[in-house]
Amino acid sequence: MKKFVYISCVCLLICIPCRNAAAVRVNLTSESVTEAVDTGTKHGSKITAYLKQQYSFGNEDMFEEYGIIRSKWSKLAMLAGLLAARDKQPSEREINHITGDTHLQIDVVTYGNTIDFAEKCKVHLVQNGTIIEPEKTSATHSSHIPGKKTAASGFPKYRATVGSYFAYGTFCPDCKVEIVLTKDGKTVTFAVNLADYK
Repeated sequence: MKKFVYISCVCLLICIPCRNAAAVRVNLTSESVTEAVDTGTKHGSKITAYLKQQYSFGNEDMFEEYGIIRSKWSKLAMLAGLLAARDKQPSEREINHITGDTHLQIDVVTYGNTIDFAEKCKVHLVQNGTIIEPEKTSATHSSHIPGKKTAASGFPKYRATVGSYFAYGTFCPDCKVEIVLTKDGKTVTFAVNLADYK
């Protein structure tokens, strides 16, 4: 009976999916670089969907804010995947550019009624009661067309991705953090454990 229980537990652990991450990696080892490139190459043109599943936070329902962590590892996997779809590999220069990045990029997707609404949006981190401001931000806008089953009246017309860049060294890369979006005087908070990401 004990042997059966032991074997059942081992099988269960093997079947449970996990992210297999120790923390957002500030410095990528050569093994980590190889792993990221291999992951991207394996997924090819589907790497965007794979990384979105692994690195997103929040709820991606219509008109709900959500975001994605863009670590060095994920950026390298993304580059390798997109290049693999064209039968190419990242160059040493491209790899060095990503591994030498000094900021963690966090993108938050949000919605508003004017094309420039995202210029007033702010994103910061809160870790152990300390507010951490990004060193730089950017916003891209695109019009949002609701699905055919959704009436356009009363719904936001625009979607924007607010990219915030936090310097490594200003936060703990293997700790829990709150990602806070401030928009129109309101705040949306996402509780994220950076230890879940590579």
